[in-house]
Amino acid sequence: MLCAVKLKEFSPETNPAKENTVKKNSICKHLIIGLIIAVTALYLTYRKTGTAELIETLQTVDWLPLLFVFPPLALSYLFRIFRWKLLLSPVAKVSAAKATGPLLTGFMVNSILPGRVGEILRSVLLSRKTGVPGFASFATVVLARIFDGLTLGLMTLVVLVKFWDELSSGIRLGLMGAIAMYICVLLILVALKKWNEKAAYILTSPFRWIRLETVATKLEEILMSFSKGLAVLKDAKETISIILLSLCVWICLSLSVVPVFLVMGQGIHWYYPLLVLILAGLGMLIPTPAGTGTVHGALVIGLPVLGLSMDAGVFAFLFHTTQFLPIIMAGLVAAVIEGVSASDVRRIAEEDPQERTTGHD
Repeated sequence: MLCAVKLKEFSPETNPAKENTVKKNSICKHLIIGLIIAVTALYLTYRKTGTAELIETLQTVDWLPLLFVFPPLALSYLFRIFRWKLLLSPVAKVSAAKATGPLLTGFMVNSILPGRVGEILRSVLLSRKTGVPGFASFATVVLARIFDGLTLGLMTLVVLVKFWDELSSGIRLGLMGAIAMYICVLLILVALKKWNEKAAYILTSPFRWIRLETVATKLEEILMSFSKGLAVLKDAKETISIILLSLCVWICLSLSVVPVFLVMGQGIHWYYPLLVLILAGLGMLIPTPAGTGTVHGALVIGLPVLGLSMDAGVFAFLFHTTQFLPIIMAGLVAAVIEGVSASDVRRIAEEDPQERTTGHD
């Protein structure tokens, strides 16, 4: 995308129709790649389990107890809504009602398309409804994800201590890498909040070293505008409230996993749901629609450390279905209410990163 920005600057004969075609082809390419990865991961996960055998096993499952997944799952999204409302408070007073539609729609789009397009859509929809500046809105979305990552990182540390000897070196490396990534992003955000222009200049210096001055300048402007959305971190009380809300989100998500274990005829220990959510988080790092295939694979690879007799493949299927299907359905309803069409999503996905947020300031 950065290359596209540079080309547009120096080419007065840019063809808009051709450019749009290239963007559409890029989106299709990413979606196709995501689907290929998903299908490949599903094949590798279930290659030793025949389709007939899997269907037969699923037919024996008592689906009714799985309804108890939904209350804590719904509550986790309610906590997300209140957290986002609090993150937005230094920028604008946004009601929970106005934040609900954009949040659910964004999560639904994230569950269908790879590339986290839903995060952009969520901030754009809120800007349309409330007039909140695009950069500030998007900054709060990213900040919410960072708090999610740090909470998940804390859970990961607990699981690493508990299962260090049982986990393979690959899983250990992946978990530690995820923690390191979230800590690095947090440090960048803290630097932007404390030093603003100086931090933005340092972060964009590598582009200047390779003589991409225009790109560096635009990125620096984005980072400076983005830092305005970090104003909430100046208030210790509100920061603590955000941390507590983030903990509530993940406690509810952990509780939503419990019915799946019970349906599989397994007892439950406090660390079982934590491991499931961490493995699912690792699977989501690979961009496939709704983590399909990659989440299943991560669970099938990682769950045996619990030493349970259940079929990890069936568990993965039930967990994935009960976690993603409800938000897809709720998000579709929210999208209809918000007046979001497939063309709106496509248009946002086709825009350059800078255009996505600056257009709504």
